[in-house]
Amino acid sequence: MDIEAPSTSPLILAFCDDLFLVPRLEDAARGLGYRMHFIERPEGIGAEGVPIGRSVPLTEPLEGPDAVLVRHLAETRPALLLFDLTSQAVPWERWIQVLKTSAATRRLPIVAFGPHVESAILDRARAAGADLVLTRGALQATLAEVLRDWVVVPNQEAIAKSCQDGRSQLADEGLNHLQAGDFFEAHEALEKAWMAEPGPSGYLYRSLLQVAVVYLHLERGNYRGAVKLLLRLHQWLDPLPARCRGVDVESLKANLQSLQAALDRLGPDRLGGLDQGLIRAIPLVGE
Repeated sequence: MDIEAPSTSPLILAFCDDLFLVPRLEDAARGLGYRMHFIERPEGIGAEGVPIGRSVPLTEPLEGPDAVLVRHLAETRPALLLFDLTSQAVPWERWIQVLKTSAATRRLPIVAFGPHVESAILDRARAAGADLVLTRGALQATLAEVLRDWVVVPNQEAIAKSCQDGRSQLADEGLNHLQAGDFFEAHEALEKAWMAEPGPSGYLYRSLLQVAVVYLHLERGNYRGAVKLLLRLHQWLDPLPARCRGVDVESLKANLQSLQAALDRLGPDRLGGLDQGLIRAIPLVGE
């Protein structure tokens, strides 16, 4: 069975355009075996424009530039976000707050840094939800330590090892319901299966649980609920190897990408036109 874990080195995403600091960040990241990518302006990820208020507070935005930001980060899953509080181009306060109040991105660690002479800016970053706020001088003095301490990646070894195991009885019960189109019952059983294995070994069960909820939302005509769950799925499904506990994860990801693309084309007002064939059974190894 293919249980190879993803081998790509962790990605650090820095919202920074400081010509002096950029090479130092790159060198420190490279020295620790990380990749570093810089976003200097919202246009870098297509997130420019006037923000649109969230219809439901404290959840993922689905319209406007903030929605583009959340989706970009949910799909790329950086191991750390760095925000330069002196940036005049990036709306760092709003973006930190949005990321930390969206279930799809709130687990991403955020380190913010700014000038020591402007404590009010540092306080605003803390209030917005940054996990660590420090002065630029403190960051530069402890750069390697900060990156090493705050980069968060899934335990790929534990996940890969768990993928060699068989499924639990509860997981099989939930999977059988899911295959039969009994999405609510699938959700109930898979939630119990995941709660019995809440660590890395439960990534597959949590993924299947959220697939069941996506399908349940679509069955009930809830476009927004389905799209939000597809965003949240990335943090549990993406770290899995191509095959896990008899599930063809690679094919499952492809199926969900096709579903996401169809929902993007239709939008909330034309959900009735969704091809029901895209609500597919979970692909299993050997089937």
